[in-house]
Amino acid sequence: MTQPNAPFSSVPLEERTGAARELGGSWAKVFSALAIITTLYHILALTVVSIDPWLFLGFSLGLFWILAFLLFPATAAGRGRVQALDVILCAVSVAAMVYLGIEYEGMYLRTGYEPNTADWIFGLTAVALTIEMSRRVLGWSFPILALVFIAYALWGGALPGFLGHRGYEFDRTMATLVSTEGIFGFAMAAAATYIVLFVTFGAFLRATNVGHFFIQLATALAGRQRGGPAKVAIFASALFGTISGSSMSNVAAVGTFTIPLMKRVGYSPAFAGAVEAAASTGGQIMPPVMGSVAFVLAEATQTPYRDVMLAALIPAICYFAAMWFVIDFEAIKLGLKATPREDMPQLGKVLREGWLLLAPIATLVGMIVVAGRSVMQSAIVSILVALAVDFIRRRRFMKRETIKAALREGAAGSLEAVAACACAGILVGVFILTGLGNRFVDLVLAYGQQYLVLTLIIVMLVTILLGFPLPTVPAYILTAAVGAPVMVKLGVPMLAAHMFIMYYACVSTLTPPVALAAFTAAGIAGADPNKTGWLATRLSIAAYIVPFVFIFNPTILWSGPWYDILRATVMACASAYGLAGAANSNFHPFWRFSMFAAAIAVLHRDWAVNLAGIAVMAGVMAWQSAVAQRATRSTGRSGSEW
Repeated sequence: MTQPNAPFSSVPLEERTGAARELGGSWAKVFSALAIITTLYHILALTVVSIDPWLFLGFSLGLFWILAFLLFPATAAGRGRVQALDVILCAVSVAAMVYLGIEYEGMYLRTGYEPNTADWIFGLTAVALTIEMSRRVLGWSFPILALVFIAYALWGGALPGFLGHRGYEFDRTMATLVSTEGIFGFAMAAAATYIVLFVTFGAFLRATNVGHFFIQLATALAGRQRGGPAKVAIFASALFGTISGSSMSNVAAVGTFTIPLMKRVGYSPAFAGAVEAAASTGGQIMPPVMGSVAFVLAEATQTPYRDVMLAALIPAICYFAAMWFVIDFEAIKLGLKATPREDMPQLGKVLREGWLLLAPIATLVGMIVVAGRSVMQSAIVSILVALAVDFIRRRRFMKRETIKAALREGAAGSLEAVAACACAGILVGVFILTGLGNRFVDLVLAYGQQYLVLTLIIVMLVTILLGFPLPTVPAYILTAAVGAPVMVKLGVPMLAAHMFIMYYACVSTLTPPVALAAFTAAGIAGADPNKTGWLATRLSIAAYIVPFVFIFNPTILWSGPWYDILRATVMACASAYGLAGAANSNFHPFWRFSMFAAAIAVLHRDWAVNLAGIAVMAGVMAWQSAVAQRATRSTGRSGSEW
């Protein structure tokens, strides 16, 4: 847990434990200065100085190129120090930024039509730098995919059938890939416009020691419940989701506290790790900050982020409610009790000492949702409120080193998202240039016709499969490029279609065999990674079911009059209970299936179907209670629990 005024590490945990080098001496100072400059550049360019969009994105990516080449080595041999190749690539990055700064106005007229020699050389350079940054930060999978797409643009004209196209010249391809339809398109715009600001906001919040308050608050609220530590993990991860959309950083921050507690009260190591992995993954769909992919979704659909937040709220409630009930059923099976009162922090005391720490988050939500302010303005004001809160609590200004560390983390913590978004722009550029996306949509519609459910299943599977080798953002972008248009043409609202894909891109970090969030939690818990992954999949059952529901019942996405939205919220919680009973109770398989069917029924848009589902659920629970009472009388044991 970050101490109140301890300097931040230069990058988040999930990046430090990867291929990043440990910078020292002068290079550490250079990196720190450049990271701070990068964060300040984004803040000033979005609030004070008006810059041409292409120029803003070009300078943004250029700064991140340099940061990536300094922090991530080209090979394992470069882990110990910055090498000559890194310095050369930094110099090339600066040259590319200078060319764009001089020629961007002319490039608006030439790109895509008649790029000159310098244009396509710049394009080739920018593409190469982006692929190399992605390789260093994210690994080989995504860059290889980008190279395959580029090869398709250049030589795909020789392919037969719908995959073929007329073929594109090298210079036009390179120039198009660095246009506002390629690398500097909506994905990079989301990274530069939203993600950097919100990562910075989260860094300043952590500097106020809000993480400790979140854990204390979660413990006070949930610790006295049956199987308390696991429920603390849910609350704490949901709260951390308001300041961090990274599932693995949530696992690292919260899991080191909650996983040992869960093991201590009787949960198995695999179950403890699965609870934390599933709860932390829910942070990516938990408003107000959510994960990086939510900002990309807002930019791709041209939807105000306020609407994305509201649309995600009821599904997020259903997700965490289902986890709560799943854990409750597990506690019943294991006979676990509540945490002793003497071991619990007092809720009143926790709130008295830390309520002010909620002011920055309340400011962010209030400005975006209530006042209707822009996301950029809301994030900046919320950062200032965090500074004010820290001053009020400590009676002094935040230390200069702490402020510098938070600004440094704003840029360094965004590196992974920027690398993913920029490289994803290559894929989108090829889709647009060759028309592959449109042809794929036409092909699916020709064969699928009106089979929406089949289309949804295919899109779900493709998204999860892409999420195995790729990070969440590119998995979403690639699937959305071809899957979302198909869903929209079949009558699905655009926001619902993209939310559907976003959900499965997020839960791909939980789904075996490649379940990075579960593997991270398993490492903390000392459990088998594969077993932890499968348990986490079962715990997060709502995330696999609810996206299908909001396709057919858009009210769940905060769409409609207030009374319908209230009903959808109540029914989502009821459905969560049914899903938990189906996934993790010790009922007979027939009754578990009945609970599953009832859980789906209560999410239907028809009142009669809702009531039928509730009746079935109530009947099953009444029957199980009667069975438990009979067992108690026959054995003479306490059987108040099933």
